Amino acid sequence: MQAVRLHPAPNGSKPYSPTNPAPPSALKLDKIPTPKPSRRGEILIRVKATTAIRDALTWPETYATEFAIPGNDFSGIVEDVFANPDSTTTTTTSQFKRGDQVFGMTHADRGSTWAEYTIVHEHEATLKPETLPWEKAACLPLSGLTAFQALFEHAGLPFPADAAVGEEEGMIRKRVLITGSSGGVGIYLVQLAAIAGLHVVAASSSTERNGEFLRGLGADEVVEYSALGENVEGSFDLIVDTVGGEILRRCWSWVSGYGTLISVDSASFDFVNEHRKCGTNKGKEDVRALFFIVRSDAEALRQLATLADRGRLKLFVLQTFDLSQAQEAYEQASSKASGYGKVVIQI
Repeated sequence: MQAVRLHPAPNGSKPYSPTNPAPPSALKLDKIPTPKPSRRGEILIRVKATTAIRDALTWPETYATEFAIPGNDFSGIVEDVFANPDSTTTTTTSQFKRGDQVFGMTHADRGSTWAEYTIVHEHEATLKPETLPWEKAACLPLSGLTAFQALFEHAGLPFPADAAVGEEEGMIRKRVLITGSSGGVGIYLVQLAAIAGLHVVAASSSTERNGEFLRGLGADEVVEYSALGENVEGSFDLIVDTVGGEILRRCWSWVSGYGTLISVDSASFDFVNEHRKCGTNKGKEDVRALFFIVRSDAEALRQLATLADRGRLKLFVLQTFDLSQAQEAYEQASSKASGYGKVVIQI
């Protein structure tokens, strides 16, 4: 099969690592053996589409093994399921069968989807709705699950089964601020927070460029970062940050004294300790602050797929590339090009 692998640094050069990231030119298309399911719970997927994720070449997980195959999102067809060779029966206990159309996300520390075939675990996949094309289905798992887990697990909001929560007349809606609201995760945060009945304030670098789009996703207000000052101090029950850096530091003044501050920016993994040490959180010691890494969750993915199937959750493809164009796909995903949605690799 063909697969894109991260090749090591040339002899005599400093090895690639998160602090010395590989250049996109290190991503090369190779021909390697097709894997086979080797243990219970494994399934072989013929990949139809995957995504390129910004800054993936800076992740520690990328360098955990030599010649790593990047990629976590996938949509594709079940090609094979594990069958115990020592069993006296040919039946399997898999919830999937050959030919099933599925999508999902491999574990964060185990890429492998930039390939014609990949091994995934059953709990990492779910059936793909017929209404979702391969490319759009591949866009949903990593970003959608990140937004889902931020809101409905770590922030503790109830997931709305059918109608939005908090629509009753006179009910005070919680206020949520979402930074990086037009980005890959932000567009799902805005939509899911609106579906959950929150008062959604979407922060953007440009209301002129992104305002109409974000309001169309359900944002009640769209504001530029420069407009977020003392007038909103302590006014948000929940802030979900996807940007990090100075914006994340400023979030401490915007969150209420007993609110929740969550960051999913990969460079902000230790922001809670760092900000406490330098006193950034002074006066907000009771704020519940945390960083988390998204995990595979087939049940949550089914709930997201249902929303997408019903047209309540919009999915966006920014641009598509072939597997042979993986370098270009990664460069596009890591650029600041205008547009919305994910960079997709078709296979």
